[in-house]
Amino acid sequence: MTASLTGIPAHVWSTEEKRILVAAARQVARRWIDDVWTLSVHDDSLDLYERVTNLLGVRDRGGRARLIVCGAVVANLDCAITILGWSPVIDLTCDVLALDRVARLRSLRRIRPAADDFARFAALPGRPTRPAPSSVAAWGREIAEANEGDGIRVRVLTPSQVRQLPKVGGQIRRKATPEASWVAFLVATVTESREQLVRAGVAAQRLLLAATEYGLDATAFTEPFDAPALRGALVGIDGVPGFPQAVVVVEEPRRTPAQKGRTS
Repeated sequence: MTASLTGIPAHVWSTEEKRILVAAARQVARRWIDDVWTLSVHDDSLDLYERVTNLLGVRDRGGRARLIVCGAVVANLDCAITILGWSPVIDLTCDVLALDRVARLRSLRRIRPAADDFARFAALPGRPTRPAPSSVAAWGREIAEANEGDGIRVRVLTPSQVRQLPKVGGQIRRKATPEASWVAFLVATVTESREQLVRAGVAAQRLLLAATEYGLDATAFTEPFDAPALRGALVGIDGVPGFPQAVVVVEEPRRTPAQKGRTS
């Protein structure tokens, strides 16, 4: 143990804990913008930095999508710290001495991980641990409510509601299998501050992990909302509770032709 600034002994990561934490950070889906963050592991803390020199062109002018991906990494680290038996302390405030730092994570208090924590951790590499819900829509409403807060709003949209979204509805629908039963989680922020963009990524990643727990197929997208003018135009549209930042499409598992003929 080492002394923290608060006088409370700070936990020092062991070599094995560091390995688990780094592995968890790397398990953010590769189809999101890749290679936009750096993790610095210290004796008693983790610092996550955005790679501001990453050249993403017009698509991510200002780093919005990059910050959302960094939020997804924070969600995975939060999960890993918890499963190691520590209560995560996450600081998303800006540091004038390290403007590229997105988050600092510490562990100051011992906890006992719950069954839900183990299920979420198992979902990091894509392993389901729960039976699929009888109704994806009903399950979605419960999961959406659980992931709101701190300026983040989550709405569950049915295919027909997605179709009604101006300019982006078609893009989102094309990302789902037409014949499958699916819903879309729309993740929105009250403002477009740096911290809220990171929190949007945390929420989107937790939605992905929740879907994986139940054996559902899920994919997160930020691309439909790349244009700032489009995000602003969607504010106030029915079903859009703020600035839309990401959409998570969740579908029932896709069966192979051989599986379609099975009755059990």
